[in-house]
Amino acid sequence: MTLAVADHALARGAIAAPARWEPLAAALCLAQFSEPLFAAIAQAQGALEPPGYARWFFLPAYAFLAFAAWRDRAHAWAILRVAPLLLALFGLALASTLWSIDPSATLRRGAWLGLTMLFAFYLAWRYSWRELVQVLAGGFVVLVAGSFALALLAPDIGRMTAEHPGAWSGLWTHKNTLGGIMALAVAVCAAAAWVSPQRRMLWSLAALGAFTLVLLSTSKTALVATLLAMGIMGVAALQRRGPIAAIAALGTFAVLLIIGAGAFVLTPELLVELLGRDLTLTGRTDIWQATGPAIAARPWLGYGYYAFWLPDAGPAYWVREAVGWKVASAHSSWLELSLGLGRAGIALFALQTCATLMRGIAAMSRADAGLWAPALLAVFALYTLSESHALQANNLFWIIYVTVAARLALDARTKG
Repeated sequence: MTLAVADHALARGAIAAPARWEPLAAALCLAQFSEPLFAAIAQAQGALEPPGYARWFFLPAYAFLAFAAWRDRAHAWAILRVAPLLLALFGLALASTLWSIDPSATLRRGAWLGLTMLFAFYLAWRYSWRELVQVLAGGFVVLVAGSFALALLAPDIGRMTAEHPGAWSGLWTHKNTLGGIMALAVAVCAAAAWVSPQRRMLWSLAALGAFTLVLLSTSKTALVATLLAMGIMGVAALQRRGPIAAIAALGTFAVLLIIGAGAFVLTPELLVELLGRDLTLTGRTDIWQATGPAIAARPWLGYGYYAFWLPDAGPAYWVREAVGWKVASAHSSWLELSLGLGRAGIALFALQTCATLMRGIAAMSRADAGLWAPALLAVFALYTLSESHALQANNLFWIIYVTVAARLALDARTKG
């Protein structure tokens, strides 16, 4: 099949329907790419990083991905052509091996990033919007059930003890990771319940379980993200009831945003107190300030993808000295990109994000993607401010973002 024909086939949804086992396999791979087994093993051993043998758990996912990419290779090439900025970001990450302060780590993590993004592209080329949201929901069902099981049956692993004692962390090592992933799960499972009457009870229970885990994680950012996603989904649903309902919904949403922005500008102390935080955003502003000199030292290309925090005697040493603890990330996607890929990475990511958000806003009126895709993009954009999710290997936020971005780009190319 030529690339032109593959483009046309993807546009018309002319790919053969997947066998019954394939969406299930894709959902299980999605769950695995969030690294729940890695985190559980590390938590059980009281370590920050899992042992090397835990990487073997990825072999089934990689085998499935290799099979799907080879079988649908024409479609794979076709969808890669519609995502040049995403490919450019990946290319820059690999190229940074040449100037990285830890070239082996950059190359190794870059390979994992490529496999992660290839899986996201697979989801985009293989499934229609209606099928895609159910595949994503299937993966989240596994993570919701696993988090409840681990926290209830093995509370020493599934709940935090030293830091934030009692807060649930589920299948991961930190409550904020559980909260963020469950915020995505609420939106995805609620959307799946909307589009799939046959499985509405399953998806609704999964959404309720995910929201319960958001509360049990005590992550305030996750709670805000959940409310933001559900608010956008509500606006998208209302606008299909007619122009008057759409105007009323958009107006209400705009007023709430203005009130929230005004409260943040005029009374930040009150707002952060209501969220259970302080003005340092739980120490994040200290990290951001401490990374300033390091960014200024290598402003254009950074220190190499995923390399800044690795050498104990490297530039991260001075950041850790400044904040007084062994910080392992910038807790901001934008600052993390600055440290790894410099202004070049920031520029590429900003261009790609703006293009995707504009397509997401335009998609709100569509019946297939408009209910949930813009909501997930908004949650991702929110988390880029306080967490290092962008361009991260084996990261559920990045997988879903790339999937939605690639699918929207494909739709835009079709209409063009």
